Amino acid sequence: MEAKEWVAREVARVRTDSLAEGREEGREEGLSIGCRDGMTLALAILSDIPKLIAANKGHEEIITTLVAKYNIDQAQAESYYEQVMALRA
Repeated sequence: MEAKEWVAREVARVRTDSLAEGREEGREEGLSIGCRDGMTLALAILSDIPKLIAANKGHEEIITTLVAKYNIDQAQAESYYEQVMALRA
């Protein structure tokens, strides 16, 4: 193998390794942000449900409000609602 070819392969290997490390660091940072944002979102939703109940909103109205306000699906909204209702029991 010629020196030029060896250098080219080493440069390619280093770039590949660097990209892999960067992706892993980015993935970990993204997961960290996602966990933090997810927790913030969950706390916001869980604190809104009692307010909606106090405002005499019914089950369907609460679910519809959560889906629209927080851009979550109906199953997620139901899950949050059930968690709050279990705590209130």
